[in-house]
Amino acid sequence: MSKPGPRVIITETELAKAKQVINRLPYRDDLLVAFAVVLTSQEKLDQADIGEVLGVSQSTVKRMIKDFKKECSASAEEEVNAPTWGGDRRSILTWDEENEVLGQMTPEAIQGHIVTVGDIQSALEAKAGRKMSQQTVYNILRRHKWHKVVPDKVHPKNDPKNLDEFKKNVS
Repeated sequence: MSKPGPRVIITETELAKAKQVINRLPYRDDLLVAFAVVLTSQEKLDQADIGEVLGVSQSTVKRMIKDFKKECSASAEEEVNAPTWGGDRRSILTWDEENEVLGQMTPEAIQGHIVTVGDIQSALEAKAGRKMSQQTVYNILRRHKWHKVVPDKVHPKNDPKNLDEFKKNVS
C-alpha cells in the first residue's frame, strides 16, 4: 500500500469555479458519462450523490450508465429495435394500419354517406382480429384528426344588410 500524500485543501471559490466548468459542459457529454461510470464503479458514491456532483438527476445518472453499458456491449447491435423513451407501446394497430382502415372510409364520407363510429369500429376490429372499445375508436379518430362535421350556424352567403332590409319590409 502506498503512503498517502498531503491532504489537498480546496477553497469555496475553487469549488464554485469547478462546478461552473461542469455546468458549461453539454448535457450528456461523453466526459460526464465517463465520470458517472467511473464514480459508480468505485462504489464510494451512490447515484444520487453522483448526480449532485455532475448537476443532473439520479435517474439521468442511471440512464447514462445504462446507455454507456449498452454502447460497450457486443449485443448492442441486436437491441437496435428495442423501444426508446416515449411513444405508443400499447397500441392495437400501427399508425399505417389505422390509416389504411380510415382511408377505406374516406370515399364514403366524401360522397356524403354517413360514416358512423360503429362502422369504423367493426372495420378496425376486423383489421385487428379482436374486439376494441368504442373509446379506443374515438381515440384513433382523434389521433388521425377526424372530427364530426357540424353545420354552420349562419349561412355563408348571408348578408346582414339584406337581413335588416327584409326585417324592415316585413313589419
